[in-house]
Amino acid sequence: MDDFLRQAHAAKQNSRDVIDDNLEPILEDPAMVGIPPDLVAPFEKLFETFGDEALRQISLFCIGKWHALHSSVLQQHIEQNNTNEGLATMSDLSRICTILQLIEQTGSFSGDEQWKKMLKSTIGKAILKDMEERDISPELFFGGEQ
Repeated sequence: MDDFLRQAHAAKQNSRDVIDDNLEPILEDPAMVGIPPDLVAPFEKLFETFGDEALRQISLFCIGKWHALHSSVLQQHIEQNNTNEGLATMSDLSRICTILQLIEQTGSFSGDEQWKKMLKSTIGKAILKDMEERDISPELFFGGEQ
């Protein structure tokens, strides 16, 4: 029985190795895009609900996170006096800034008003909850007098 299991495992491993070897060149292509399957359905649902504005907003969010990471790493390079690494990071950061600007300036075909309405509702509920927990007025919350 153990011999059979070892042979079955070896056969599967051989198949995995062949698959890995054939996927390697595809995955090395910098133009290849892939996301975990679990993210596809939520993105599709947002796209169906809010049109391509959802894709624009998700892109801005993700690239903004990438920008923040590069900014943090750049700061570390500066603090550690790592000039070459800092210049390389700054070069990438510059490209990321350009990408952010391009996406910010690109309009969507549909969903922008629905997206804004959803955000306004979501943010409004969060603010109201916070105001109630802190027992403050909207004017005080937004920096005005109470």
